[in-house]
Amino acid sequence: MRNLVCIASVGAALLAAPVRAEDTGPALESFRAAYQSGSGLSYVVIPDEKGERVYRYGDASREAARKDKRGFMLFTCASPHVFETDRVSHRVALAKAKVVHAGEPTFAELDARYLIGCKNPFVKSAVPQSK
Repeated sequence: MRNLVCIASVGAALLAAPVRAEDTGPALESFRAAYQSGSGLSYVVIPDEKGERVYRYGDASREAARKDKRGFMLFTCASPHVFETDRVSHRVALAKAKVVHAGEPTFAELDARYLIGCKNPFVKSAVPQSK
C-alpha cells in the first residue's frame, strides 16, 4: 500500500509538469514580444526562491531571438545564460519574467543593481549620461 502511494504521487508530479509548461504558453509569448521589442540594452528581472535575478541583453540577443525561437540569451556581469524554450524550468522562469527597456521608470534602478559587485571593467552602465 505504501509503495502504491509513492508511485501514485510520483506519477501525479510527472503528469503535472506538462500542464504547468502548457500554462506558460501565452506568458512566454508575451515575454518574447517584450524581449524582441525596443533597442539598445534592456533588463530582465526573473523572480526566484532567493528574490530576483537581474539580467541584461542587447540588440544582438534580440536579433538572435527573432531568427531562432528556441531560446533567449541573457547576461549577468560575469557570464551569458541561455534560457531554452524546450526546458520546462526555463519556460516557467521566463513566464514570470519582466522586461524593462531604457526610458522606463525602473531602468536606472535595475542598472545600479546589475552593476553592484561587478568587477568586470568592460561592463558599463546602460543609463545615458546627461551632458
